[in-house]
Amino acid sequence: MFCVPRIAMETYIRQRQLIMSPLMMSRVIGENEPLTSVFNKVIAAKEVNHKGQGLWVSTKLLPGDIQQVHKDFPHLVDRSTAIARKMGFPEIVLPGDIRNDIYVTLVQGEFDKGKKKTPKNVEVVMAVYDEEGNQLEKAIFPGAGYEGISEYKSVIYYQVKQPFWYETVKVEIPIDDVHRCHLRFTFRHRSSQECKSPILLRFYLVSDNNNNPRI
Repeated sequence: MFCVPRIAMETYIRQRQLIMSPLMMSRVIGENEPLTSVFNKVIAAKEVNHKGQGLWVSTKLLPGDIQQVHKDFPHLVDRSTAIARKMGFPEIVLPGDIRNDIYVTLVQGEFDKGKKKTPKNVEVVMAVYDEEGNQLEKAIFPGAGYEGISEYKSVIYYQVKQPFWYETVKVEIPIDDVHRCHLRFTFRHRSSQECKSPILLRFYLVSDNNNNPRI
């Protein structure tokens, strides 16, 4: 069940348009078009006024592992530098390089409008829980260089029956706890009135024949 808004949803959306988190995850409200389409249009735009604007990007190859780079190039890489590791493993795995990263992509959904005349404004909240129902704190990472968060909240699209998100986050769970945990997705209709009956879905982490985690 979803809650019924008491005020005009258009007014509510306009009041929230400027609430944009740097991580684009908390209470971000979009229009009918997915953000991926908006980004692609901006990138492909030809007639853009760049007068007075500019961005310089340079790259440099630094030899050595991360500890050696910190030691040899402290002026380039300090503690505030965001380190984005490859999603896959290299051919040679160094001793002590322990990783247990799980990447989860929220792709799309289809939600029936029920008795309403218009589709709902669906927000998806993802969290990690153990088998006893305890939530794991700061187990979700929305991007490199950011601290972990306990809940990830998707973009909210206004009155879209089939929203497309394509939002990817990284989940870090201790190796010994992976098989005791599951991902919980909560689907809510966001409006001026708080929804009291969200829809819950749980996805459990299991292993394949190679002991790799699967959802």
